[in-house]
Amino acid sequence: MHGLCRWWVLSSAVMVAVASTSAARADDGGRDDDDRVEVDRVSFPVHVIGGDYHIAGYFFHDGPPGGRVLQVTVHGATHYHLYWDLPRIDGVSYSYARYMARHGYDVLAIDQLGTGASSQPDGDLVTLDATADALHQVLASLRTRHNPIGRRFARVALVGHSNGSLTSIYASGTYHDADALVTTAWEHTPHPLPFDPANIVAALTTPYIPATTFSEAFWIATFYYVPTTDLRLVDYEYSHLGPAVQARAQFIDLFRVGLDTSLSRSTEVTVPVLVQDGDVDALQPSAYLAGEPAYYPKAPSVTLNFLTAIGHNINGHLDHLQSWTRIDEWVERTLGRGRGPDDDE
Repeated sequence: MHGLCRWWVLSSAVMVAVASTSAARADDGGRDDDDRVEVDRVSFPVHVIGGDYHIAGYFFHDGPPGGRVLQVTVHGATHYHLYWDLPRIDGVSYSYARYMARHGYDVLAIDQLGTGASSQPDGDLVTLDATADALHQVLASLRTRHNPIGRRFARVALVGHSNGSLTSIYASGTYHDADALVTTAWEHTPHPLPFDPANIVAALTTPYIPATTFSEAFWIATFYYVPTTDLRLVDYEYSHLGPAVQARAQFIDLFRVGLDTSLSRSTEVTVPVLVQDGDVDALQPSAYLAGEPAYYPKAPSVTLNFLTAIGHNINGHLDHLQSWTRIDEWVERTLGRGRGPDDDE
């Protein structure tokens, strides 16, 4: 634990210098444009594990909704939709959802089953299978006009982060709802972790585990590369993790699939795939990224993005545009951006 604390006590002078030199690089000039993006809170009914529940969603759009490619974003463990809508700090916008809305997409950021404002069934029943089933029902409804947004979406890109990437892979390989799949901060290739998973599993003493079970020092050391991070952003993020809880079954399945990645159902994914990892991600380092295409034998293409000087929580790093611009370019190249011939009027 002493090593983790040393991450936290890095010189503030160094951090200010890094922030000042990197902020302009990360800010895309949308200082006032974030405010013009509209956000509608919606709720999707789902029937899973024998009960009726709901999935909370936050729909970001710049102008009238509909007629654009829809990105559905899925957060990771120990988080909720906030990961995709982090605030502006010191002139740098960290909101992926608002960035993509300003660049011509509609974006639906969900709270996964059991997390945030979504329903919380028995945490020992909220497995990867149940979570993916709930995501599938949300995606299936978006293909019709009979959904909480009230528009049919003909082109959908599923964008995951960390455990949300696993949920997205599993749902894509099982239900085939999305037209394209983006995974970030997740990979199948076996590699060492900075901690013993058995210690994490041993700590799962309740059906739901608050994100703040893990200290802020652990959060920083595990999820961030400090030299390219403004710790004021991390302070904000950590202080707003109250809604972020994780079902015990989801945690167990995360490590179970991590030990046997054939369980992810990636071999059944049949749409183009983009995979992004940071080179200093303590959990999913891009040094192992080259092996990923082999895990998607039925995908028509697998594109790899190696991100530099970025840790696990990509969106919270100063140079997050390194990730966002590549996702934007890839989704546009794969699905387009504006209205297509089959989109709802």
